[in-house]
Amino acid sequence: MSEIKNTKPCLVETGQGFSVVYNEKFLYSKYNPSKNICQKISSMDFLPGTIILAVSPVLEYGLKDLCEKLPENCIVLLCEADKNLAAFERERGLEPLCHDPRIIKVSENELYDLPVIFQKTAYTFEGGKQVNFAGNYRRVIRIDFSAGVQFCSDFYNMLETACVNSIRQFWTNRFTLAKFGRKYSRNMFCNLKTISETKPLSDFIGKIDRNIYVFGAGESAEDGINEVKRLSSSQKPFILCADTAFPMIKSNGIVPDGIVVDEAQSIIAQSFIGARRAAIEDGVQVFQSLCSLPHVAGRLFPKKNITFYATEYAASSFFESLKNEKFFPPVVPAFGSVGITTYILACLFRLNESIEIRDFGLDFAYSKGKTHARGTPSHKRQLRQVTRLKGSENFESCFGKNVLRFPETARFPYTTPVLVGYAETFRQVKEQGKDITSSIEKEWTLKHKASKESEDTSVTAFILSEKAALEELRDLLSGKGDFPETERSEKIRILLENRQYLYLHFPDGYNFSMELNFLKRVRGEIDGFLKVLQ
Repeated sequence: MSEIKNTKPCLVETGQGFSVVYNEKFLYSKYNPSKNICQKISSMDFLPGTIILAVSPVLEYGLKDLCEKLPENCIVLLCEADKNLAAFERERGLEPLCHDPRIIKVSENELYDLPVIFQKTAYTFEGGKQVNFAGNYRRVIRIDFSAGVQFCSDFYNMLETACVNSIRQFWTNRFTLAKFGRKYSRNMFCNLKTISETKPLSDFIGKIDRNIYVFGAGESAEDGINEVKRLSSSQKPFILCADTAFPMIKSNGIVPDGIVVDEAQSIIAQSFIGARRAAIEDGVQVFQSLCSLPHVAGRLFPKKNITFYATEYAASSFFESLKNEKFFPPVVPAFGSVGITTYILACLFRLNESIEIRDFGLDFAYSKGKTHARGTPSHKRQLRQVTRLKGSENFESCFGKNVLRFPETARFPYTTPVLVGYAETFRQVKEQGKDITSSIEKEWTLKHKASKESEDTSVTAFILSEKAALEELRDLLSGKGDFPETERSEKIRILLENRQYLYLHFPDGYNFSMELNFLKRVRGEIDGFLKVLQ
């Protein structure tokens, strides 16, 4: 067969079907175009709950075979990033195959948003097909259908990684919410009751005009401590530390300017022994997530030394409505790591980009036998467990099943998959810090601009309104009131659909349900939240 040159996709007859030539390359075999992809499909096995990224399916080869092999609850997303090939596919038309409800053509705009789309409960594609993603799919598999992949290979690699991470992140978040979701919600209500007595975060946004030192609890925090000790009083930076780093800083005779609290569990209280005196005498400010331990704002510190920020621990219409209330503080993304949150708050606080931010102790890795800096709660706990048979080194952290190891030349050669994820998040935060903080400031500014044009709701009014709604819901679920069943069900639905905090921590709480089993579990949650709202 003579060499064919063409800068636009065109069909070529091979004797055993059509191939496609594009940019002087055959996208399928010159001799048997369908053979390779069909053999690949036949050799693969698929599990239920799988999303298949069908990459560059220029012709229909392999798609029918794929659909015949798929088990229940699987979808095929046709992905084409090259504009010329996408136009060619539209002209050729894969529409007959797309009549199968499991096959969906992804538009160019949707292709870039796929990782975000996977997080949605329901999404309607431009072609008109609606898919309920959240909770229904557990894995993503990529299949390259033609050599058209080579024209956008970097993009497809990034897309695959982002989609896999999106599904993994959804289930990681679900696990976290199932374990802590109820605590996050109750903590938020407890802290909201005191927010009017605290200092607003807006008093700090863009106000710090000196260098900022951010401290986590990793081993390199000791380097930062030594550096601060060498500085003269005129060179003193603004010190912002994670909650677990405070004991270490305090024991070295250094007074931080701010402590960031992001922990919802009571174990974090041990980090604040002696902190109240520092707050009263030295003016230490505590920057606290609304979802964190209420004990910090309620007992450990004076209210004027508390500043709240919000963490969106779960996407919900209830949280969205709260964000629009004037009393609600700025929302910081949920990074999962208090150290990363501390760093982004530092970016938010600095006057401009000329203010240097230095970070210490955000290592997300550790050395042999030592996981945290000296003086941190973890290190002190390890020292308290020393016996004649057990030393102070934590060697279990180095030789566990999930421990990953860097080369010997690395300063901190040990890490874990979770810490690797945090390290990657931190890398992205450093690259996108300006964009993240600009987004927070923009949302905050727009909200306050809008609040001037509408009547404000006070925290007290909001708490009373929420309490009344829960009492009404409790009565409806208990069968009180003389309502027709249809009207009762509609009232329950309206009240519940916008109060996801009552059920988001259920294993199946990613979707609202009117099934009796679901409603009984909701009924069991109401009394606990009413007690918090008293």
